[in-house]
Amino acid sequence: MGRRVAQAMQALPDRQREAVALCHYQDLTNIEAAAVMGVSIEALESLLSRGRRALRTALADMVAS
Repeated sequence: MGRRVAQAMQALPDRQREAVALCHYQDLTNIEAAAVMGVSIEALESLLSRGRRALRTALADMVAS
């Protein structure tokens, strides 16, 4: 993980960071990640959506370059 991505991940709220890490870096399914976090699948999907949106915003200038 690049330094900028790591910084953007650190800036996420804890639960969003955990959801993104479980699904994208540990390759868990949404069902598995929801079970690990003790939340519903819908709650996990909401955390993922908000986390991805925040990461896109934080890293937007990298894509534009």
